[in-house]
Amino acid sequence: MKKSRPFFRLQRSLFLQEKGMLAFYFLCMVIIGIVLPLFSIGFETLLVMAAMFTVMFLKPMLSDMAAGERERKILESLLSTPVNGKYILRGKIRFSIVFAATFYLMTLLCAVVTSFICGRMPDMALWQWVLLLPAALLEFIAVSTSGIYISAVSADSRTAGSRISRIAYPLGLLGVIQVTSLFVVQLLPSLVISTAVVLLYMAVIIYYRIKREHMKQSGYFESTKSRRAAQSPGRQRIRKVTPKSQFLIVLCHELKYLWKLKLLLVNFAILCVCPAIVLYLFKHYTGVINLYYPVLLTVLMLPRAPVNLIAYSIGGEKVYKTGESLISAPLSLRPMFLAKCAVPVAISAILLIVSSLLTLGAANIMGTYFETGAHYTYTSDQWVLLFPTGIASTIAMVFITGVLSVRLKTPRQGLYASLLIGIAFLFPPLIIAFWAPDKLLWSLIYFGLLLLGDVLCVIGISNKITRPQIMGKL
Repeated sequence: MKKSRPFFRLQRSLFLQEKGMLAFYFLCMVIIGIVLPLFSIGFETLLVMAAMFTVMFLKPMLSDMAAGERERKILESLLSTPVNGKYILRGKIRFSIVFAATFYLMTLLCAVVTSFICGRMPDMALWQWVLLLPAALLEFIAVSTSGIYISAVSADSRTAGSRISRIAYPLGLLGVIQVTSLFVVQLLPSLVISTAVVLLYMAVIIYYRIKREHMKQSGYFESTKSRRAAQSPGRQRIRKVTPKSQFLIVLCHELKYLWKLKLLLVNFAILCVCPAIVLYLFKHYTGVINLYYPVLLTVLMLPRAPVNLIAYSIGGEKVYKTGESLISAPLSLRPMFLAKCAVPVAISAILLIVSSLLTLGAANIMGTYFETGAHYTYTSDQWVLLFPTGIASTIAMVFITGVLSVRLKTPRQGLYASLLIGIAFLFPPLIIAFWAPDKLLWSLIYFGLLLLGDVLCVIGISNKITRPQIMGKL
């Protein structure tokens, strides 16, 4: 414990230095714990959202703690000290657990206070709290323990993030099942389900702790898995390209590189199912099938998932030292930038279509079996929010992230800064869905404003960004 304490303090000081990330986490805490309760969202749903967002925020943090430091040549300097590498990882695990527990508990405290002020105190018995909080803490410990180990044996943060998702999201789903059982079934069944979930969390913790303890000191620098994965991105992306258009040349490179990220594509596929799951949970909690909740989740979450692509596609060029050679190529900046932005926009459009169809199918299946043949379809304003508005907001977020990734030091900083700015995109759909008198009219107005902003972004990028400016940021 004492040997890992300096690295815990080091990780804490590095975290506190990034003011933008602190502001981002604070805003998310305010939105989940204060803003959402004002929209009469049930406390059970807030519990699920708080746990899921905590896991979502842990994933990029864990992938950056070891793999990201390897990319930035920081991990080698730490491992060059006479301290064993396992103590370094222990300090990082301790910090990630403290962060997750603090964010989760502060969010719940805000939600309880807001519900009390609004006259809607959470109807939870003592036994529900006793089963909830220890299971949530073990969930964060399991995610942190497995995530740090995976990050330590991954070549880069993008690979680490994709591999961590395979562990973090299923563990988060177990947490959703456990929370749902607290409000759906009685004490004894809830106790059985919570015990099973806790045992699974403990099995994950023990398994990855054993794997971490058996790592050799040299394995912390670069494992066998890392050497196989750490091929030069520039070498991977060099292919014979036949298109004559500069836009198509860069687009083909980006698509070929995206196709190699199998785990990332699987993560996108999993996200498509999330709105349908939320619709089912709301049906359990409220007894009503309301398509506005999954529509809002689809509009707010899915278009922003591929923003990671543009952050690492542009910002990653600086990390891998391939940006200079790319800028030196006889390619114009405008088609190069637009081609890199086109890939996440296309992915977002596909996710929107697939997810909206899955949600609509789930609503009609539930209507058939639970409401004696009730049929559901999206209203006109919901269609506008889903597709024109969703795609336009995606384009705006992709442009913002691309520009910030060029200007900031690392892809993660550009990603968090864009997410912080992206909080502004959260409120218009919420206001339109719950308070606008004419939802269709205001949805069209919001789409028009987004479209105008996208056009201005394209013009500004074409006229103001120069090669010397980009070379100065590399």
